Amino acid sequence: TSDRRPDRRYVGRGGPLASVRGVPATRFADSARDHIYDVIRAAGGRITAPTRAVVGILLDSDRHLTADDLIAEVDRRRPGIAPSTIYRILQRLDELDVIEHVHPGTGPTFYHLRELRHAHLICDDCGTIVDIPDRVFAGLSGTVQSTYGFTIEPHHAALLGRCARCAP
Repeated sequence: TSDRRPDRRYVGRGGPLASVRGVPATRFADSARDHIYDVIRAAGGRITAPTRAVVGILLDSDRHLTADDLIAEVDRRRPGIAPSTIYRILQRLDELDVIEHVHPGTGPTFYHLRELRHAHLICDDCGTIVDIPDRVFAGLSGTVQSTYGFTIEPHHAALLGRCARCAP
C-alpha cells in the first residue's frame, strides 16, 4: 500500500444543501445559518467575518472538509485570515455542538455541520466516504448499552473497511 492516501470520494444522498425534510435547500441554508449565529450569540460570542466565512463554507459544501480545506477556502474567499483563527473557530463551533469532527482512522480529522448528523464508512483502499443514517446503529447501540452499560457515539470516528468497488 502507498503511504499517500488517494483523494477521498464522497458518496451520499445529496450534500448538506439538498432538501432536508422537505425544506428547499436555500431555505435550509438560511435557517441553519441563522440558527448557528443564534447559538454563537447565546454563548456570548460574536459573529466575526472569519466566523461568517467558516460557517458559509460548511453550509455551501457537500464534502467532508479538513481544517486545511477550510483554511484554503477561507483564504480564497477572505485572504489574510490566520490559520490559527480558523482552528479557534472550529474548536468553538465544536464546543457549541454546531459542528462535528470525525476521526477517519487514517488521514486528517474532517468536519461537518452537526445538524446533518450521520455516521461514516471509509474505504481503506480508495478513500471513499459513505454517509450512513444514524438508524443503522440503533440495534448495536441498544445492545452495547444494555450489555455493557456503555453509550456509543458513532459520529466521532468512522468505520473502516472496503467499499463495494474495492472489496474482493
